[in-house]
Amino acid sequence: MVKKPTPTISELFPRLTEEELKEAEENLERYLVLVLRIFERIESEQSTKAGALTPNMGTLTCRPPRSESSASSP
Repeated sequence: MVKKPTPTISELFPRLTEEELKEAEENLERYLVLVLRIFERIESEQSTKAGALTPNMGTLTCRPPRSESSASSP
């Protein structure tokens, strides 16, 4: 499969002036920074909640099952 290169803002909006293109690029950059911050906050909140729900995660012990005869003897 041939991938097309990602279009630039000037390709998407060919009628914008240089000043408008610069402003659009700055706005896009601020938007992407905001989206990343939201994503990182959600991720950190989810991992904190998961830790609170499963504090001993990763510390499972492996014991052989007890048979009926060994359960009654000390």
